[in-house]
Amino acid sequence: MPETGLMLAVGGLLSFKTEDDLELQRSSVTLVGVANELDDGIGFGVRSKQKIFFNNDDVRYFGHLDAGHQSLYYWGVGYDAGKAQESSDELLVDIEYVKYNADLTFRVYEQLYVGPILRLKYFSPSDDLPDSAISDPNFNQYKDLPLGVGLGAVVQWDSRDVAVNARKGHFFNLEFTGYSPEWGSDSRYQKALLDYRYYYTPRLGSTFAFLNRIELSDGDVPYYDMAMLGGMDFMRGTYMGHFRDLNATENTFEYRHTFADGSGLSRHGVTAWIGAGSISDEVSGLYQDWIVTYGVGYRYELQPRMNVRADLGFSSEDEVGFYLTFTEAF
Repeated sequence: MPETGLMLAVGGLLSFKTEDDLELQRSSVTLVGVANELDDGIGFGVRSKQKIFFNNDDVRYFGHLDAGHQSLYYWGVGYDAGKAQESSDELLVDIEYVKYNADLTFRVYEQLYVGPILRLKYFSPSDDLPDSAISDPNFNQYKDLPLGVGLGAVVQWDSRDVAVNARKGHFFNLEFTGYSPEWGSDSRYQKALLDYRYYYTPRLGSTFAFLNRIELSDGDVPYYDMAMLGGMDFMRGTYMGHFRDLNATENTFEYRHTFADGSGLSRHGVTAWIGAGSISDEVSGLYQDWIVTYGVGYRYELQPRMNVRADLGFSSEDEVGFYLTFTEAF
């Protein structure tokens, strides 16, 4: 989604149950479309999240789509590249892109799920490139190799009460993905992700949410699939891709407050968060150079436990991001 100017956005949220089971949480599909002006025309973007629960929650499908044609900032690879320049039009690259993540998991014991995953990336930049891209070896190596196709497996422990807006429980996610020309990828590399989230509600209407994640990469990793900080879900307030490298970590704390009314909780709520992240080409280099983000948000419950989310984030890099979408960031 664009972070480079004004946009027109429209969206929708569909929630449903796949079977008549009072204990089964509602499935949801969100769709947000945006249009904005670029230097040479109109940009667009489409974002969709799917969380679908089947067969008494024994089978789950989680999907995430991002696609469009946008002008995106490109600083280069590494912490020093991200610190070398402030965001400006001189860093913009016009890119056509598609990203899709798909997880199909099966319950094997209580809250333990395992299953296959698909990771699809397609990034095709225009020929008019900024100096930050022209001078970057990784960008030049992979600008004509736009397709990444990854297959892998995931293990999850999920005791959250509601996946899209948890108030209690734990979520642990460990995944490994291999990208190979044998199944269509232009490059060969591997990625691993460890993601842990915890939710605690000491009293009705007040929830503390914690996110801790580390992403590791190895092999011939293209610029578009480096571990990144920024965007509307992780390190909100930092522009997507401002900091990218082989490895990244994030730790974020968020307080979520839902206002009360005469009958219990109202549809209105607010949030505040603070987070810190780090990138490095070596695992041992993580936690040395920190980027900090913080912000506030407004929530409106459009359907039971499913919110419209408006977040205003700030970063230690003097960047500001406004994000309007559905469901919680994590």
